Amino acid sequence: MKYTHKITSEDQDFLNQDRTDPITGEKIEEGHTVVICAACKSAFFIESWEYLGDSHCDQSDTLENLPKSQNLYLQANINHTREILTFGFAKKPVFKTSKGGFFAFIVAGVISSIFGGFAAFLSSIGFLPDNNFIGMLVFIICLSILSILIFFLSAIISVLIPNKAKNKSIKQIENMNTNFSICIDYKNKGLLINHDKPQNRQKFIPFEDIKEFKYHVIYHPSRDIDALFCQLQIRITTKNRTINYFATIHRDTIPEWSNFISKLPTSLRIINTAFVN
Repeated sequence: MKYTHKITSEDQDFLNQDRTDPITGEKIEEGHTVVICAACKSAFFIESWEYLGDSHCDQSDTLENLPKSQNLYLQANINHTREILTFGFAKKPVFKTSKGGFFAFIVAGVISSIFGGFAAFLSSIGFLPDNNFIGMLVFIICLSILSILIFFLSAIISVLIPNKAKNKSIKQIENMNTNFSICIDYKNKGLLINHDKPQNRQKFIPFEDIKEFKYHVIYHPSRDIDALFCQLQIRITTKNRTINYFATIHRDTIPEWSNFISKLPTSLRIINTAFVN
C-alpha cells in the first residue's frame, strides 16, 4: 500500500528537518503531499514518487507515519567500534569533466583567429572593401558566441554523467578519483576522516563540535545505465570551519548511506537539502 502524507502545520517536527524532494530539489513545505521511502526514509513529492515508478531502493514500501527526530545513544561494541562507508570521498565533485566542449571552444577560437588575421591582412593591403571586412567581423563574433554556447552546454551535460569506467565494478567506480574515507567512531563519539596518503593525518571531528551535518543526493533524470550513479554532497559545519566532500554512489548504495545517517545522533541537526552557496 502506498501511504501519502499531506504536510500541515501540525507536522512541525517534520518541517523542522528542512527536507527537499530528491528529484526536483524543491523544499518540502506545508500543503505538499509526500511519500516516504521505507528503506532510506527519503521524502518525495507524490509526483516524484510516481515518476520513479512507485519504487525506490529496489522496493515499493512506504512509511505509514512521518519519521520523527529522535536521540540515539551510541555504544561502542568491542568487536565493532567503527562504521566505515565503502565508497570514497573527494574535495571536489568526482563526476567526469567534459573535454569535448573545451576542445570545441579552443578549435572555434583558433579558427576565428585565423579568419580574423587573414581578413585583417587582406583589408590592410586594400583587397577587402570596408563592408566585407565588417561582415567578416560579424561572422567571427557569431562563431565565437557559438563556441561559448557549445562549451557551456557540454559542461552542463557532463554534470549529469558520472565517470565512465569499462570493466570496473560498482565499488571500483565509487572509489575512483577519491582521497578520503569517512567513518563513525563509536568509541570516541565522532566522525573520523582518513586520507589515503600516509603522510596526511587523520581528522577527527567530535559530535559535540558539529553544528550542522548537511547532505544532498543529486539524482540523474534519465534512466540509462550511467544514470544509476548519483552525486552525494556532504557539508560538515563545526564551530571553526565548514568542510565539503563529494562522492559518486550507485543508487543501490543509497540504503547503505541512509543506514550510516541513521546511526548519527539526530541532535546534530542532520539536514537533507540542496546546497546554497
